[in-house]
Amino acid sequence: MPEETLALEFNDGWDLFAALAGIGILILSVVLSFVLISLRNKIVVKAGATLDKVDREIGPLLHNVNTTVTSVNANLTQVEGELEKVGTITGNAAHISSNVANITSLVTAAVGSPLVKVASLGFGLRSAVKKRSQEVDEEQVRRMVEASKQTKRERKAARKARKRNK
Repeated sequence: MPEETLALEFNDGWDLFAALAGIGILILSVVLSFVLISLRNKIVVKAGATLDKVDREIGPLLHNVNTTVTSVNANLTQVEGELEKVGTITGNAAHISSNVANITSLVTAAVGSPLVKVASLGFGLRSAVKKRSQEVDEEQVRRMVEASKQTKRERKAARKARKRNK
């Protein structure tokens, strides 16, 4: 038995074909595994290089973003302070406006009524003076008409007297 050998027996051509196909698939699998392993190594190396490059470029970018965010936060704090001041100023302006409105209504109430009375008195006086002067004018016109009539009568009487005397 020490001299036993491994002998394969193929009954027909299909057995030989199946054995060769199996060996071919085994060799192809080994070759593909080596190719995939080498591709994997290349992909891992390239991915590592890409990650290193990204890390080198992201570091300064993140530092700049951090600086920018800090600056924006400082500016927003200043703006909030200014907005508080504007809010205070607006509140004071509203209070002043309310006070002015109150004072205006008081002045209108205190001065408005006497002014209306003075204005109506002035209008009444003006109307009375106008009516009085109109009456005076009418009286003068009446007197002039009367005088004119009297003068005409006197002239007529004087003419009649002259005619009689003639």
